[in-house]
Amino acid sequence: MKNTKTKERVAGSGEVFTPLWLANEMLSLVEREDFVNPKSTFFDPACGNGNLLVPIIYKKLQQGCTP
Repeated sequence: MKNTKTKERVAGSGEVFTPLWLANEMLSLVEREDFVNPKSTFFDPACGNGNLLVPIIYKKLQQGCTP
């Protein structure tokens, strides 16, 4: 299934992907310490294609946190 948002797809499955710009905007509200702390965890109950989780990992790596 292609990750293209259409009215039919949303109506049929209720599935809507978080745009990357919105994920980044939400993550800008998170304290820097949460990205630096290797014990900090993040929960995305509807991770879909990872538009929120991928930027979280990227930000943690930018702050020097290793996987």
